Amino acid sequence: MVPVNDGMVDALAIFLVLAVLSLVGSLAIFIYLLVTERDAPKFSSSPKHDITGSSKPRVSIIVTAKNEEQMIGPCLGSLLTQTYDNFEIIVVDDSSTDDTADTVMKLVPKSSNLRLILAGPKPDGWVGKSWPCWRGFKEAKGEYLLFVDADSTFESTIVERSLVYVARNSIDMFSLAPRVMSSGWVAKAVLPLITGAINLLYPMKKVNDRKSKRAYVFGTYILVRKEIYEKTGGHSKVRDELVEDAAIAQLTKSAGYNLKVEGGTDLITTEWESDPKAIFHGLERVTSTSIKTYGIVSVLNAILLFFLIVYPVLFVLSSLLLRAFSEVFLLGLIASVLNIILFLSLTAREMHAISGKAGLEIFLYFVGGLIFIIAIVTTSIKVTRGKDLYWKGQGYKQVLEKSVDTLE
Repeated sequence: MVPVNDGMVDALAIFLVLAVLSLVGSLAIFIYLLVTERDAPKFSSSPKHDITGSSKPRVSIIVTAKNEEQMIGPCLGSLLTQTYDNFEIIVVDDSSTDDTADTVMKLVPKSSNLRLILAGPKPDGWVGKSWPCWRGFKEAKGEYLLFVDADSTFESTIVERSLVYVARNSIDMFSLAPRVMSSGWVAKAVLPLITGAINLLYPMKKVNDRKSKRAYVFGTYILVRKEIYEKTGGHSKVRDELVEDAAIAQLTKSAGYNLKVEGGTDLITTEWESDPKAIFHGLERVTSTSIKTYGIVSVLNAILLFFLIVYPVLFVLSSLLLRAFSEVFLLGLIASVLNIILFLSLTAREMHAISGKAGLEIFLYFVGGLIFIIAIVTTSIKVTRGKDLYWKGQGYKQVLEKSVDTLE
């Protein structure tokens, strides 16, 4: 045991204050998420109605795909067996280097409402998924556009129920949060933090409140009236945004249209990345929007994450190694242990909510925190210095807004 002198007591007092502040911050987040997730609407609880007679608008289902040879088959299978029958499926192949296009072409002769188009090279200024989405829109003949991801599968009544719901509630853009399946320890460490961050920054109750400026949709499932999409400019207006789903939600809501987002984990399942490199690039992509706006100041988010997630673990580990015990130190130790318990509970809740189960991977939450912190720092450096961020293996630059000072 290390003896504690007066100088060490002063230093430990600072560490204690940090530990207590970290606990207070974590507790506030925990309570806030409990309330917001409790109030989040779930589409599975909405009434089921059939569309009958002449009220069946045509829906253009636009499936964007890049190197999805494993998932495109199950995805299209779930869409082709929908109970709703007035639809077309437009698969937009975004320059895949695998057999995605060939897999789709094998299915085309079996279905008269399925076709494949090639996105082709992205024009200057277009990044990420916006270009294939726009190409799909240009080919669409439906009154509604439904943008979906090729790595997802859909319950057979989802299109019909969605159309009834938006019509009865005068909704202009509608999105559902999917169930996310993940494999690999990196994915399981990071995923709960991403979902928690989304629920923290974009609680569904506020997103659905027309008086609130919060706006967000899930790119896995976005249903929008074609007329509204055309009026706002759709993906052409957010062509330079890597996080195009959040951008198009903000575009639509700020124009005064009715945006609605609900939980759809019983109706949609999506496969998340398992490759650690792809996951890290995904984190850089997610954090790029705020960094474009606030620049290097966004590194403060990394510091905040460090004190909320990593610091308590380091405090406990250091206490075990140094064995420097005092009343002040023990108070800090208790605060840190309580903080860890809070985050374990929070991680378990988020993991269960998004994937339907939570196991021992919840103990990796602080590793996920470290990965998230590193991603914020590297993205800040890349954006401020004009370096490429990657999506689906292709590099794109994200430029700082003019009001933000850059690193020299």
